[in-house]
Amino acid sequence: MRANNEGPVRTCVGCRSRLPQAALRRFVRAAGGPPPAWRPDPPRRRSPGRGAYLCSDACAQRVKKNKRYPGLWQSAAEADFASPLGPCMIERPLQGPEQNDML
Repeated sequence: MRANNEGPVRTCVGCRSRLPQAALRRFVRAAGGPPPAWRPDPPRRRSPGRGAYLCSDACAQRVKKNKRYPGLWQSAAEADFASPLGPCMIERPLQGPEQNDML
């Protein structure tokens, strides 16, 4: 049970951030041959089928490497990510010598 009443919360498949559903763009997997075809879900309408949520263009590029959602990044490249929260602010962890400088 949620303490606050902010509405539904969903997870972006690109950065794994939990955000209000209204701040994310939903994509639905359509029936088709390999790879599965994804299409943007119209606003205020929930199409049936497997859905995935993305918060920004940056996350659409991250999901390109994720084999769990083949073809999603191609559909996401054409989508409008006009989010009320703005672009994704999640940064990837530093790797290499730069990480030691941050400590």
